[in-house]
Amino acid sequence: QVLATDMSKHMTLLADLKTMVETKKVTSSGVLLLDTYTDRIQVLRNLVHCADLSNPTKPLGLYREWTRRIMEEFFRQGDRERARGMDISPMCDKHSANVEKSQVGFIDFVVQPLWEAWAELVHPN
Repeated sequence: QVLATDMSKHMTLLADLKTMVETKKVTSSGVLLLDTYTDRIQVLRNLVHCADLSNPTKPLGLYREWTRRIMEEFFRQGDRERARGMDISPMCDKHSANVEKSQVGFIDFVVQPLWEAWAELVHPN
């Protein structure tokens, strides 16, 4: 089983994280209280998800290198799909993918909301 790195689970993980932010309990010294096993597991799932989606938070050179590697992987998948006569998955067609535009959308609509919610949880003040 893939733990917290399956992008089909992103919206659920983000919603659960936002709920935790809204209902969090913090000690007088600002420490997040995780009273239940379920709370601790949820925080760990989101930590793994944040780590998985951390590439845009890295220094620019590292970010560019990993974006290049990811796109190479996507394009190889698209080439295999094309060779089999299948529909080519989104972002996997090396002839039409706009890497820059897709990265802006990915950051704006996926990465930034996730990292903002995470920051609200772990840095309450």
